[in-house]
Amino acid sequence: MTREGYAGRALPSTRYVIPHHVAMPGRRLPTLRFTLGDGRSVLLRPIVPEDRQRLAEGFEHLSETSRYYRFISALSRLSEAQLDYLTDVDGVDHVAWGALADESEAAEGLGVGRFLRLPEAPHVAEFSLTVLDAVQGQGLGSLLLAVLYAVAPTLDVGVLRGVVARDNERMAGWLRRLGAELVERGSELVFDLPVTSDLCSLPDSPSADTFRALVEQVRAQLDPGRAQVQKDA
Repeated sequence: MTREGYAGRALPSTRYVIPHHVAMPGRRLPTLRFTLGDGRSVLLRPIVPEDRQRLAEGFEHLSETSRYYRFISALSRLSEAQLDYLTDVDGVDHVAWGALADESEAAEGLGVGRFLRLPEAPHVAEFSLTVLDAVQGQGLGSLLLAVLYAVAPTLDVGVLRGVVARDNERMAGWLRRLGAELVERGSELVFDLPVTSDLCSLPDSPSADTFRALVEQVRAQLDPGRAQVQKDA
């Protein structure tokens, strides 16, 4: 497993300007476009109910280890109820972005990043990352987390909480290098990653520098007007 493989346990009205959209029946979705480490293009957009078959097919392409690291349990398939839950998101308390190979209706799903606001602590959201085995190691997990990190403050989320399997050492190490604090050590490891608009508060490390750059790129696509103001300042 690469560090950006899987984290999470959760079968868990934005306020930014979007320059690009992809057409879906009856709606226009915000989209982001990036290039992965192997040179392939990837499109990121919010998950919608029409993605349920894509998620089901993506799950079938996950190795047993990847499934375990994602759900912290052994799952052989996603039930209809789970697919409903994973694709019926409100974009406020349950946020999910998917990575696609292109913007066609038949585009292959490559990964998902999501977070769920905790009812008992509304400023905290538990996040999870899923990346297909075939594209791990190309920076997609980092990109998905950068999207969640950029969106979180617009929804008054100040902490992204990651639940990591005890033997997922690469994921745990990566979160530590991003400045996440280990807040619980039991059958799983629980990390809290503070979210701030000031990216200078991220640690001074190569991992954090790479992540900082990704968040800046995501912000620039989400709100090009803000990015230009910051560039001119």
